[in-house]
Amino acid sequence: MKIAVIGCGWLGLPLAKRLLDQGHEVHGSTTQDSRLTLLSDSGIHGFVYDGLVQSQLPEIVKACDVAIINFPPSRSADYAAQMKDVIDQFSQQTKIIFTSSTGVYQDLDGLCTEMSSIIATHPVFLAEEAARHSGRKHTILRLAGLISEDRNPVKYLAGKQNTDGQKVVNLVHREDVIAAIISILNQHVWDETFNVCFPEHPTRADYYIFQAEKRQLSLPTFTFSEGSGKEIESTKLIQRLNFTFNNPI
Repeated sequence: MKIAVIGCGWLGLPLAKRLLDQGHEVHGSTTQDSRLTLLSDSGIHGFVYDGLVQSQLPEIVKACDVAIINFPPSRSADYAAQMKDVIDQFSQQTKIIFTSSTGVYQDLDGLCTEMSSIIATHPVFLAEEAARHSGRKHTILRLAGLISEDRNPVKYLAGKQNTDGQKVVNLVHREDVIAAIISILNQHVWDETFNVCFPEHPTRADYYIFQAEKRQLSLPTFTFSEGSGKEIESTKLIQRLNFTFNNPI
C-alpha cells in the first residue's frame, strides 16, 4: 500500500521504517527541512508539513491508501480543527489511523475500557471526532504513556517528591504500538477504537522506585492517598486482533 505517516518523530520514524520493511511505499512528514535527508536516506518519501497551513499536503500524499496521523496537540491552538483540516485533504478512499491518548478518559478509579467516561471537551477527543465524522474508514488508538529503552518518565521524577504513589501506571512500549498499527493494517480492522496499554499495572511508587534503582538515579519519594486511579484495559485489542504485547514496561 501507499501509506502516509503524518509526523515522523520519536514514534513516527521507526513506524515508517517498519512499514518499509513490510513492503509498503511510505510518505512521511517532518516540520523541518533539515530532516528531509534523514527520511530520504531511510527510503521514506519525505515532505515538510507543519499542520498549520491549509492545502499543504503534496498531491501524491493525498491519494495514499492509508494515513497514519501522529501529530502532537502541543503545536496547535485548535487541535481538532487542525486534524479536520489534514484529514479533509486526503481522498475519501484514504483510511485513517489516528493516534489518540488515554488522557481522554475521566480520572476515575477502576478499570477503564473503550466504553468508559470521556472528557467530552478534551482536545484530543475532539480530534478523534474529526476522524469519526470524516466519512472515511478509520481506526483510533488511545495510547497509554509511551516508553522505550531510552525514554522513561522516571528521569523526570528522580529525586523528587511525588503524590499518589498508590495509583497504578498505564504505560506501553513504542514497539508494541508499532506492532498494533501493523496488525490493524494487516487485518484490515476499521471503524474501531482501541486502548493500547501494557496489561500490567504496578503502583507508581513500586514502578518508579524500581526504574530509578535500575538506572542508578536518585529515588523519588511518594505520598499515598486512597484509590488506585484508572487502570487502562486493552482486552478489546488483545481479543479483536489476537494481539500480544511483547515488550514489558
